[in-house]
Amino acid sequence: MINFDKPRQPQNQRAHISPPTPQPRRSSLIFEERKLKGTTPGAAGLTSKGRAINDATAWFVLGCIALAPIPMASVWPVFWLLWSLIICLALAVYMIAMRIVEPLRPLTSAQAWRFILAGMALPGFAFLQYLLSLTGMTTSFVGFTLPLGSVAPDATLLAGMRMFGIFALFVLVFEISTRAERVSLMAWGLFFIVLLHAFWALFALIFLDDFVLWGEKIAYHGAATGTFVNRNSFAAFLGMGLVAGVCMILQRAHRPHTRNSRGQTLLSEKNIELALLWLMVFIIAITLLATQSRMGVVSSFFGAWVAYLVMALKWHDQPFKALFRASVIAAAAAAVAALTLGADLTERALFTVADGDSRTELYMQTIEMITEAPWLGVGIDGFRAAFELVHQPPVTSALVWELAHSSYLMWWVEAGLIMGSVPMLLLAVAMVKLVGIIRRRRTNYAVSVLGLAVIVQMALHSLVDFSLEIQANLMLFVVILAIALGRLRRAEQSPS
Repeated sequence: MINFDKPRQPQNQRAHISPPTPQPRRSSLIFEERKLKGTTPGAAGLTSKGRAINDATAWFVLGCIALAPIPMASVWPVFWLLWSLIICLALAVYMIAMRIVEPLRPLTSAQAWRFILAGMALPGFAFLQYLLSLTGMTTSFVGFTLPLGSVAPDATLLAGMRMFGIFALFVLVFEISTRAERVSLMAWGLFFIVLLHAFWALFALIFLDDFVLWGEKIAYHGAATGTFVNRNSFAAFLGMGLVAGVCMILQRAHRPHTRNSRGQTLLSEKNIELALLWLMVFIIAITLLATQSRMGVVSSFFGAWVAYLVMALKWHDQPFKALFRASVIAAAAAAVAALTLGADLTERALFTVADGDSRTELYMQTIEMITEAPWLGVGIDGFRAAFELVHQPPVTSALVWELAHSSYLMWWVEAGLIMGSVPMLLLAVAMVKLVGIIRRRRTNYAVSVLGLAVIVQMALHSLVDFSLEIQANLMLFVVILAIALGRLRRAEQSPS
């Protein structure tokens, strides 16, 4: 029989072939260790236990974001302290568990230590204001003698604890934002959480006669507020979910195997799936209009427009074409909005000038407070107590003005011009970082676009409102920012 495994040797060469020399057998279980350049212990990836801890932490964070809006958007101090305690404990448990399971894994947050340290200066400054108020030293404020540091020491102390919990949340989410799949899961989760709250708000408004969970509704009758107290704050919450939906659906619609697939019909499975997802975005948009929040609607739709524009620039790299397409879609969305639930919103917009006169007087008196305490401020969360000293007509005295209706003015009043500018500088740095990430990545950039667009949305809304002073909104915003700035592993940034 002919053996095809070996080449046939000529007959005259067969005699000259010596039998093979036996070779010592080598074990198949011998491994060679090689050190890769540019790697550190634990940087190549986590074990299954480490990934399980990160995945469980991601679900924990999503649970917190889902629950935070339910008790009146966690607006009361007792909920601030509760969430700060829960989040700080979760961070401590996470760090201990990862140290046990992954002892060689470096801290991901160490790569952003400058950003985190600058952020931690805010609760540190609140604690400093509290300590100064206990020294007995005083300062002059519009002719009154007040404690140096804070006019409301207890409120400032609580504010420091709240901010410490918020930065613990950022560190926790940043630590787990290392895999594209996990980051994408969290972004989708945030979108569906906002969708559920939007659905409940519409259901309670239309079918339950404007029902609210926590007692009788005393304000904003006929407007969707969900579990929130203030419609403008609820609109900001919905807007962040709207932007998340736009970014994630566009990423799903433009995946290479989806975009280039052939033979798809209008009723294909993928098209039906995308249609259902866009219907969910439409539900959030309708609920947003039902809030009747003027700046909430404008800032949210503008954030969604920015998200679409940036995503389109990544696909086509043709600025004018992308700008034209985004503008056409925005105009069509505005027309649909006006024809659906835009009547009440349009009616409120007609009174913008009249309302603006009162708001302008509020801002002028707030600016006077800044000039009286430009360096140390009146104490974080001390606006209410300090404003009573300068409150004059025509700003109505029928209301208790707890907030300045402008996050920028609020920070400058309470923390002074230097430390009060830190939040804006941090967000400016984050925007620059996000632009760099978006330009650098060829895949997995949708969540970074989400972070950029949400910063734009909230920066615009915060000009005339206080949505980021609401705990549920601030928690959602910080989670989006953390996953958007996440340091994905290099292997996951390469084209698939």
